[in-house]
Amino acid sequence: MLTELELNNFRGFRSLKLTELKPVNLIVGSNNSGKTSLLEALLLAADPKRIQQLYTLFRPQQGDSALRYYRWLLRDGASETGASLRAQTDTGRLDLFFLRSPDQTKIAAAGQRAEVFFQCEHLVAWRAVVAGTKARDQRLRTTIIPVSYRDSGLLVTLVGKSNRKQSGEETMQRLLAKVDPRIKKVRIDPGEQQEGNQIILDVGLSELIPLSQIGQGVFRLLTILAEVIGDQPELILVDEIENGLHHSAMQDVWTGLAEVAATLGVQIFATTHSHECLEAAHAAFAARSDYGLGVIQMFRTETGPQGRVLDRPLIEAALKGEIDLR
Repeated sequence: MLTELELNNFRGFRSLKLTELKPVNLIVGSNNSGKTSLLEALLLAADPKRIQQLYTLFRPQQGDSALRYYRWLLRDGASETGASLRAQTDTGRLDLFFLRSPDQTKIAAAGQRAEVFFQCEHLVAWRAVVAGTKARDQRLRTTIIPVSYRDSGLLVTLVGKSNRKQSGEETMQRLLAKVDPRIKKVRIDPGEQQEGNQIILDVGLSELIPLSQIGQGVFRLLTILAEVIGDQPELILVDEIENGLHHSAMQDVWTGLAEVAATLGVQIFATTHSHECLEAAHAAFAARSDYGLGVIQMFRTETGPQGRVLDRPLIEAALKGEIDLR
């Protein structure tokens, strides 16, 4: 599990340090406050080699990725000093460094051992083993849940993959039942030839019903569960978790996510623009014996984006209006 993250000259961040990260973390803040940049940093902290896919994951793709994406991983004006990302986990520390162009002197000076893991025309990135620290060699398996709904064909594939895991089908049904106790079974129905496969659920009616006829909260949670059980990640990054959900479904989703984190040992980071989403998350976790929720508040200052981690007392103060989260 990620416990600390420190950024210097990464994206728009001049300097950012987040400590005491929780099993489930809700990232809040206005537009252009650094939420998406933080997700990008979290992915690199979990699995640096996924930098090769990074330009396709959270932002619109435009032309030459080296010119229009990777050169902007460094904060404007940081061409000479470069950027760094440091992460602490349960198993050790990770130190990543970035420059606009290869400079072997700077790379060699960064640590006793340097491993270049990405290089293009406008960026070189490497990890270093810093003297006196325990380096983290193992990546954290990470799943990204995008803003948009999965299309029906892909969702069928994901559910099938999760059902093939040992006890995967039972785990999914049990967790979904935490949200909607009527759900007894989740099946894949081959349907008629022209219709193709579909997901159907047993909710106690005379026949199993299509997933499209169930609530939004169950649909969103099923998508997440299918990826989690099928891929068995250690970290989940969810962009705009409230997207497509009515506010009345949010507490159901958070109830399910709290159970996922506790049962499967998954750490979750999710962004939101919604105050109702924050209220729903707090209500879901407050009903549990172990609260386990943190809020990462992102905001802009004169020097760029900044952030801090709020624990339960500060979250409750924010919900009462005593702390401005805008």
